[in-house]
Amino acid sequence: MTHAELTDLLMSSTAAMFVGGQPLMNRILPSAEPIELWQHYPPDDVVNGTAGSRYFYHCHPPAERSDGEHGHFHLFLDTSVMSDSVAPIIPPPPATSDEPRADVVHIGALAISTDGLPLCWFTTNRWVTDEWIYPAEAVIDQLAQFDLRGPDGDPLVNDWLTAMVGLSRGDLAELLRQRDTVLAARDMTGEDRSVEITSIMPIALERLFGDEE
Repeated sequence: MTHAELTDLLMSSTAAMFVGGQPLMNRILPSAEPIELWQHYPPDDVVNGTAGSRYFYHCHPPAERSDGEHGHFHLFLDTSVMSDSVAPIIPPPPATSDEPRADVVHIGALAISTDGLPLCWFTTNRWVTDEWIYPAEAVIDQLAQFDLRGPDGDPLVNDWLTAMVGLSRGDLAELLRQRDTVLAARDMTGEDRSVEITSIMPIALERLFGDEE
């Protein structure tokens, strides 16, 4: 999609949520029960499209959240979209159970404020999402394939997240490069629990709408 199409998708999905009386977080979280820490919302994630675009939302304990954060979306592509000519920097360790593992590449996490607004983007160490870590440039090359539109999940949430990622590709590229620098300096195993957030960037609307690629 073009920058103009992504901008229109973000604005139209936001407006449709407002008109429908159900903003973003009301569509993600159940209203009739307390929010469960660490629980995936929705429980089985949302997965759409040929690139295996995927997301879930969850909340950490208050002491482990960014300032003003309610929770965050984790966003992924399937490893099948990665080029065969590029090897992962850090693959997952051997499975320790028979539970199936999702072969995913984490492109970033989107924190949402307690007011329900986008707060910041950040990247994480491998152990946080049990992903395959590929070189930043290899992931950046595939960011345009992230597209959640499809039958699974809430259509307006899918549109909104697709647009947010598309309009933030420049920021995500910078964050992924910073992630690789941090991991090279501090943890090339991907398993050090003292290394969790590897890069972070506040969301600025002027950059979001003005950064045409």
